Amino acid sequence: MTKILLVEDNREISQNIADYLRLENFEVTQAFDWEVGLDLAKSKKFDLLLLDLMLPEIDWITIARKLNWRVETPIIMITAKDSINQKLEWFENWAIDYIVKPFDLRELEARIKANLKINSSSNKLTFWDLEIDLDKREFLKSWEKIKITTKEFLIFSYLLENKSRVCTRTDLIEFVWWADSLFNDDSKLDVYISNLRRKLDKKLIETVKWVGYSFWG
Repeated sequence: MTKILLVEDNREISQNIADYLRLENFEVTQAFDWEVGLDLAKSKKFDLLLLDLMLPEIDWITIARKLNWRVETPIIMITAKDSINQKLEWFENWAIDYIVKPFDLRELEARIKANLKINSSSNKLTFWDLEIDLDKREFLKSWEKIKITTKEFLIFSYLLENKSRVCTRTDLIEFVWWADSLFNDDSKLDVYISNLRRKLDKKLIETVKWVGYSFWG
């Protein structure tokens, strides 16, 4: 069962979201302030964080940093704001998606499922001395655990899911950053690809000159 941590200070909104998601077979843990949410994120394993943008006493970027410095769990922002500059700032600071209030709970469910589709079935892979459990997001190399960031995992999972074709740079950037401007994230993609090759194995990801990347095998 998919485990979700919901951090929302409005108790009525939180309860409505939790009740709906539980009916759809999600396991939801609620926190009504950022300190409780941070403690839960550090102490328990979650597949996704739903984080309210407007929590009192602390700005959301600080919360996101505190969470992602300790746990590599994707974040979907819940917000009442929707400007282009704010969108880019969210994606730059660890959010993989967002939903704007007021929203239909069916849309929230669809966004959750779309962002977690890599975990929809049991997936364990082995490449040479590398073992990968996609359900748990665990990467082992020579029996040692490798720390993979959220964006690195998204890039890896996208390449794996589309291994039958060459993935263009635009495909990868739009999937990982959901950015409206590709220019800002073009050089970042190279850095993340380089990090993945260094952490995993350089043979796993092939460069297709002038086009993008493809997954080995």
